[in-house]
Amino acid sequence: MQPSEFLRLVARGRWIILIAAAVGLVMAIIVSATTATKYTASTEIYFSASGGPEGQDLAYASTYAQARIPNFKALAKSSSVLEPAAAQAGGELTAGELGAELSVSTSLTSTVIGISVTDASAETAAAAANAVSTILIEQVGKLEKPGGDAPSPIEGTVVSAAGVPDSPSVPSWPLNLIVGLIAGLIVGVGSVIVREMLAAIRAADANGS
Repeated sequence: MQPSEFLRLVARGRWIILIAAAVGLVMAIIVSATTATKYTASTEIYFSASGGPEGQDLAYASTYAQARIPNFKALAKSSSVLEPAAAQAGGELTAGELGAELSVSTSLTSTVIGISVTDASAETAAAAANAVSTILIEQVGKLEKPGGDAPSPIEGTVVSAAGVPDSPSVPSWPLNLIVGLIAGLIVGVGSVIVREMLAAIRAADANGS
């Protein structure tokens, strides 16, 4: 089908396309309005390993810290972090609930761990995210600490504390409306094309008979 033919086809079926687009928008509005509102608060922790003044020592320390990140990610979802973090956050969430609302992100090229908590309360989400970060740093310090009085070779620093979010992360009205509109347009155009194909088939059958 040539572009000019497609444009003429769309023009002939414009009302079908417009109605389908409107239905898509209405469905998006309904879904957005009935979806429970939730807020997401995020914080970031930078982990570094101690190294000597030599460049080789610093490179080794960086590699060592990077290798430990997957373990720290798993630790963030463990009960040793979730239970004290839930209590420190004010007791609004149990450890199990916090674990279900917690998201931990890492990168293959950095030693930064992202902590995100999604909850129906913006204040609870922020408090929980900050609590998880604090407890995770404490647990890493304990577990990585060698015997005796030697300090832990791994140190965690919060580089971006979680603030109370101003707007909800769910539902995303702009995204839902865009998806609804596009879906409606696709259905409308598809319906017009199918209608034209069926009309062409009927016309061919009529001519053949």
